[in-house]
Amino acid sequence: MTARRAIPTVDGAALTTVILDMGGVVIPTLFELTGAPGLPGGPFARDGEYKAVERGVLQERDYWRRWSERRPELDIATLWRECRGIRAEMRGLITQLTERVRLVAFTNDMAHWFGADWPRRFPELVCFDAILEAASLGVLKPDPQAFAAAAETLGEDPSRCLFVDDLPANLSGARAVGMHTLLFDVLDPEGSAVRIRTTVGLADGDAPVPGRVFRLPPAPDRARP
Repeated sequence: MTARRAIPTVDGAALTTVILDMGGVVIPTLFELTGAPGLPGGPFARDGEYKAVERGVLQERDYWRRWSERRPELDIATLWRECRGIRAEMRGLITQLTERVRLVAFTNDMAHWFGADWPRRFPELVCFDAILEAASLGVLKPDPQAFAAAAETLGEDPSRCLFVDDLPANLSGARAVGMHTLLFDVLDPEGSAVRIRTTVGLADGDAPVPGRVFRLPPAPDRARP
C-alpha cells in the first residue's frame, strides 16, 4: 500500500496528487506562442467560437481544424511543433511540486500535434511522476469518465487529487468525479502559479519545501524458505 502523509488545502481537503493540464497550463497556448497573421484570438479576444471550447461544447482540436479549413495557409500543426518550452512561471513551481506531491501531466491528445514521442520535446517532464493522455484512455476531457479513468490509472482516490486546467468545462468534469480543481487563468499565469503554490501549501520564494507527501511503498521482504 502506498504511504502518503496528507496535506491540507485552503478548504481543508487532503491532497497528495496534483494533475496539470499541458496546453495552457504547463506550456503556453498557441495564441501566446505565435504572432502568425490571421491567427484567432482565443481567450485573448472576443472569440465566440473559442467560448464553445471553454464550455466544453467544442473540442480544441476541432476548433483548430475549423480554422485550418478557413485559413489553409495557417499550418496549425507546424505552429504547435515549433513550441518546445514551458511557461517561465511554471519552471520553478514544477520543481517544488515534485518535492511535495505526486505530479501528473494530463492532456487530451498532444500526440495529435507533436507525435507519439511528444514528451521528449519538453525535458522538464522527466521529473513528472506520470504522463497521461486522455485519447489513450479512450475518452476525452471534459467527459467525467476521462477523469475517472485517470484516477483509476493512477490508483488514486479522486478526492486526493487537485486538477489544474485553463478550460472551465474540464474543471467541471474533474469535479464531477470528486477531484478538487483550480482554474489556470492564461491572462494571469503568474497569479495562477501563485494560487497553485498556495493551495498545495508550498512556501513562497526560496524557503525550504516541506517533505514530499507521496511515497512509493518499500519493496516487500521476500519470504524465507
